[in-house]
Amino acid sequence: MPVRKVRTPEERARTRAFALTIFGFFAVLAVLDLLITGLTDPPPQVPALVMDENTGVPPVPTNADFPYDRTNNVIAIVLLGGLGFAGLIVCLRELIKKGDWLPLCASIGTVIIVVPEVFLDVIGMVYYPVDDADNAFTLFGRQMGWFIVAGWFGAGAFAVSMLKILLTRPTAKQVWIMLGITGLSYTIFEELLVGANGIYHYYGNQPMWWNELPIWWTPCNTIGCALLPAAFAYRYQHHLKGWRASAMLVAVPASVGGVYALIGMPSWIVVNGDYNWFLTELAGISTWALGIGLSAVIMNLFLGYQPFDPESRPWDLSETADEDVPTSRSEAVGV
Repeated sequence: MPVRKVRTPEERARTRAFALTIFGFFAVLAVLDLLITGLTDPPPQVPALVMDENTGVPPVPTNADFPYDRTNNVIAIVLLGGLGFAGLIVCLRELIKKGDWLPLCASIGTVIIVVPEVFLDVIGMVYYPVDDADNAFTLFGRQMGWFIVAGWFGAGAFAVSMLKILLTRPTAKQVWIMLGITGLSYTIFEELLVGANGIYHYYGNQPMWWNELPIWWTPCNTIGCALLPAAFAYRYQHHLKGWRASAMLVAVPASVGGVYALIGMPSWIVVNGDYNWFLTELAGISTWALGIGLSAVIMNLFLGYQPFDPESRPWDLSETADEDVPTSRSEAVGV
């Protein structure tokens, strides 16, 4: 039976202080959201919120609301495809030098996110202007252009980078900072894409609509596309050798779908309804709160961190057999 490690008073004090820091970040975020959304309106190009008489949810826009822009789509495809290709070269280098298939499969796995992306867009209310010459596939009644394929191909760089950093066994504080940087990068990334017009747009009753991007999407993407797949790969790295690394082709898109289901539900509900301002923002803030909690759970269950102890480090799996990991967390220490 594992014996719980007794933590020193210094460790407990350090953990409380760091947990308060993270709570302080969340409190500032919530206050900023209420101020920004209370004083501003959604982007002017977004159709006014109306509810469809048959479905009871906001109707899907058309190209009349959001025209297709071929130039912006081509530029985005080239840039994002180039980012994905650069990440692919790094993964192939790892494969050739070390025979490690894991980074490559994690990178390719992000491309498969285009499948759950369709369902997330339907319930989360994202519209891609369509064009007959730009049709990668159609699923669930939604025509998806090549931009979304290139976009998730490029996003593979985030998942692979997260995995490579985790393999250095950073402290919990460094992981939280890394999550913040990844989330900020995603936000800037999407602000530029949505602001370019003619590529994709958000509609409906979106919470946390600070500018072009409703930022309740940020923790969903950061955790689903980067943290959870990387943590899964780290935890089971001894199993994911050779052809077994292909499990990442399922794990990555499943991570995205699972994370949205776990933390996106409050926001999904208000996006598809006509709720007052406060309830709408409360839902978005709830998604962030659930996201912070889920990040802590992932760090603990998959990586072995004490997530709010800034100096905690993950299991060292480089020299430890996978079946021995549970006991490595429960070192007995005398009181």
